[in-house]
Amino acid sequence: MISDYSKNIKLSQFQDTQEQFCFRRFSKSWVAINPNPKGIIQFIGSFVFGSFPLNSYKYLFQNLFEQGYTIFVFRFPFSPLEFNHWRVATNLLKEEYALRVEIIKFLTQNGKISDRNLEIYLKDSNYYWLGHSLGCKYITLLEILSNDPSQRKLILQNSLGDRYNDQLISSINSVDISREKAEQEISELLNKAVNFNQFFIKNQPSILLAPEISNTVTVHGVTFPTTNPFSNFELLVSPNARETKSMIAQSKNLFNLTGIISFTQDCIARDDVNFLTQHTILRPFCPPLYKELFGWHFEPNGIQIQHLGTCIDQIFTVLRQRQESRKTQPK
Repeated sequence: MISDYSKNIKLSQFQDTQEQFCFRRFSKSWVAINPNPKGIIQFIGSFVFGSFPLNSYKYLFQNLFEQGYTIFVFRFPFSPLEFNHWRVATNLLKEEYALRVEIIKFLTQNGKISDRNLEIYLKDSNYYWLGHSLGCKYITLLEILSNDPSQRKLILQNSLGDRYNDQLISSINSVDISREKAEQEISELLNKAVNFNQFFIKNQPSILLAPEISNTVTVHGVTFPTTNPFSNFELLVSPNARETKSMIAQSKNLFNLTGIISFTQDCIARDDVNFLTQHTILRPFCPPLYKELFGWHFEPNGIQIQHLGTCIDQIFTVLRQRQESRKTQPK
């Protein structure tokens, strides 16, 4: 349901193309609605900072909004004892579907939304993913699940062994149920058939900011386990770093629309950045999109983020061009 706060927004706000940057609560997330969006960025942040994203990433969100994006902000699980990363990842996609319903309902009730803007929210390819630090792992898992179902099953079985179980299968199937429910609700709202991509986030561009999937720190070329007290529970995490890397390596037809941004002084994500860039080089479609900027691991939480915001926009522009060129290539 749309919150009371959202219902009370004045309609005149949507008549001004220079609408002030602000977030509204929809479903379990926050949304900054751009009056003339060129895309929808879906953001999931780091451990701790991602649990309070509106404050932690305020200046980054404002920069991206001013560059023309609507922004969906998901909250990172606050509990450090959330070891089932599959559940977190699939819940993100289910939340996207819920937000699509609520945003389209809100905009159509407003009565001022143009057909062009409405189509932007209906089209899968207009939804982009942006993660920071450990939040990138959940986007990576959604990408892995975007494999063709038969290939996905083989990859999961090879990498997870006995941990490819009924619980995981049920979590995957629950996404299809949520998607179908959202399709039905929006179809009824618009009085026309609406269908979403059945292959999770396939063909949706994503950018990984200082991606962390291994819980390690690299100093002077030597890799150490993190001092995080919860790092000893790595074997309880599903999937753990070894399993995640195995699945990435086997997903040879994916990660073609993935960009990576790292930072020169980052000793937390360096080994994972190296792993991801090495494996995306092997993808068949295009050379990897990788940019290294000056700064440290938590640079996205800073105030002076104009250069980072511009870099994100430039990479999404290139990814969108790749996305369009793929449509014209012979199958």
